[in-house]
Amino acid sequence: MIVENISCGRDDVLQETTDLVDRGYRLMNMFADEGGGQWMNILLRRRDRVVRLSYMPGEQAVPLSDDIPAAMPYERLVAEMSGIAFTDGGREPLVYRRSGDGYPLQKGPYDGSTAVPVPIPPNRSVGDDVFEIPVGPVHAGIIEPGHFRFSVAGETVIELNPWLGYTHRGVERLMEGHLPSDRIHLIGRVSGDTCVSNSVAYSEIAESGSKVPHRARVLRTVLLEMERLYNHIGSIAGICTDTAFTVASSMGNGMLEKVLRSNRELTGHRFLMDHVVPGGIRRDIGDDTLRRLDDFLIGLKFEVEELYDLMDNPGLVDRMETTGTLSQERALMIGAVGPVARASGIRSDVREEAPYETYGELGFVVQVRDPGDVLSRTMVRFGEITESISMIHQCIQSIQPGEVRVRPVVDDGFHCSVVEAPRGELVHSAIVKNGRIWRYSIRDPSFPNWFGMCHAVPGNVVPDFPLINKSFNLSYSGNDL
Repeated sequence: MIVENISCGRDDVLQETTDLVDRGYRLMNMFADEGGGQWMNILLRRRDRVVRLSYMPGEQAVPLSDDIPAAMPYERLVAEMSGIAFTDGGREPLVYRRSGDGYPLQKGPYDGSTAVPVPIPPNRSVGDDVFEIPVGPVHAGIIEPGHFRFSVAGETVIELNPWLGYTHRGVERLMEGHLPSDRIHLIGRVSGDTCVSNSVAYSEIAESGSKVPHRARVLRTVLLEMERLYNHIGSIAGICTDTAFTVASSMGNGMLEKVLRSNRELTGHRFLMDHVVPGGIRRDIGDDTLRRLDDFLIGLKFEVEELYDLMDNPGLVDRMETTGTLSQERALMIGAVGPVARASGIRSDVREEAPYETYGELGFVVQVRDPGDVLSRTMVRFGEITESISMIHQCIQSIQPGEVRVRPVVDDGFHCSVVEAPRGELVHSAIVKNGRIWRYSIRDPSFPNWFGMCHAVPGNVVPDFPLINKSFNLSYSGNDL
C-alpha cells in the first residue's frame, strides 16, 4: 500500500477532501491523535494508494458530512471518543455512549467511573398509527448484544435505528504505549470470527521494515481464505435457518462444522486464532496437511454446489428476492464495503485493487451482483466460496519449502494496512513514535455497513428483519471496539 501524507490548513481541508473524492478516492476512516496539539486524520483510498489528510481543527473541526455523507459516523465517533467539536453543532454518540469528564482516547489519565450512560433516544417517526418496537440488547439466540428500535405502521417498518456499543472494550487505547509486535494477542480478539484478517493487517504494520518469507505469505493467504469460507458458509446457513428452510440449514451447518475441524487440523484452533504473527506465522503447516486440506476442499466444493441447487427453491427465492434492498446509490452514500457493496453493484475488492500477501499471484473473479437484496448478498457469498476454494488450491499447488518467520522490524511514522476481510475492507492505522505505538486506529468493515441496515430494512415487514440482518452478517464487537 502506497501512503501519501498531506498536511493542510483548517480552511482548506473540505476542498482538499472533495477534490480527492472527485478523483475517485473513497473515504476509509477518520481519527484524531494528539502530538504537538490535536490533529484530525482523514484517510482516503483509490486502489493501492492511500492519502492521509491531516489538519489541526483548533476549537472546532470542519464538518465533511454535508458534502460527503459517509463521513458522518466517523465525525460522531471522534466527537465522543476524542472530544472533537464541529462548527455545525454536536454529534450524537455512536459507540461509547457515555458522558462525563474527559474523553477515552485523549492522552493522559481518564477515569471511566465518572461516565454515565447516554439514554436511548426515540425514533423520529411519529404519528397516531406509528408504534415503536424495541428489540434487544438481549436476544433469543447466542449472539452479541445490540439494541434495535423500529418505528412501524402495522407490520411495515418505517424507520430502524441500531443502538450498539455494548461490547466496547477500549481496544484502541489498550494498544497505545506498547511495542508494535507485542499486541498480537489482543488484535486477534478484536472480532473473533475475523482474527486472521485483523492479525494480518496488524502484522503488516509491525513488520513494515522486514521482508516476510514467501512461504509464510502463501500460508497466510490460505488462512485468510479459510476464514472467508467458514464466515460465508455460516452466513448462508443462518439465512436458511431464519427462513425455516431446515434441510438446507442442516446441510450448511454440517459443512461449517467440517471447515472448523479442518481449521483445527491446520492450526490447532477452530477459528485459526493466534497463528498469524508479526514476521510470518507462528509455526509451519506441513505439506501433508496441506494436501489433505486440498482433498477436503474438492469434496466441499461439490457439497456447496448441492446446497446451491437445494436453495434454488421458488419459495425460498421469493422470500429473499426484493427483500432488504440496498440500492447502489445508498451503498455509495454510506461507503458500504465487502459483499454488501458488491451485492449492490459496486466492484471493490482490496485483493484485486491493492494485492497483499500472495493475492497478486492468484487468479480469481470478483463477485458482483445487483440489485442489493438478500438474494444478491447470498449469491455473492456463494460465488466467493467457490473462488476461495480455487485460491487455496492455487496456493497449495505452488507453495515451496522455506522459512516461515523472521524478526519483525517497524519504522517510526504513520503506517496503514488494508485487508479484504470476510465482511469487507478492514483498515488498521498506526502512528509509531520511538518504537512504540502512539495511536492505533481500527476501522472494521461492519462500521459503515451497519448504516446500510438502516436503509435496507424500512419498507419491509418486521418478520423479515432477522433475514435481512443475517444477510448483512455484521459484527458487533468489530464495530464497538
